[in-house]
Amino acid sequence: MLMDTGLLAMLRRLKLTPTATDVLSVMVEKQEPGGHVIMTQPEMAKELDIHPSRVSRAMALLVDRGLVIRPNNGRGRSYALNPTVAGYESESHLADEMTKQLALGGPPPIMVPKYQQPPPKPGQGHLSVAS
Repeated sequence: MLMDTGLLAMLRRLKLTPTATDVLSVMVEKQEPGGHVIMTQPEMAKELDIHPSRVSRAMALLVDRGLVIRPNNGRGRSYALNPTVAGYESESHLADEMTKQLALGGPPPIMVPKYQQPPPKPGQGHLSVAS
């Protein structure tokens, strides 16, 4: 299956929990072409040997970041990976999906968290030394 490696390049910046990273990994592994994942959260929990509530929290984070889309208003047992990180059968299928997404206004955005507080500018950080 053909996938864009951009997800790997941005994974660190997404600030996912280890469980969310594991759930995403299972979804990438089990996806059908186009990013559809037909698995329930309990099935994912069994695959990862963790409690289903941990998968639920991880899934909420993945949805919040825009990596996972819940079709049918979140009901049912299917999920979809964001079209920009999904796998496709070929380059032409990838191009067709991106053309379709652009016609709809673009694929859903992937939300990279911003700093809660900007980092200090160079030279402005001061270390205090305890005496």
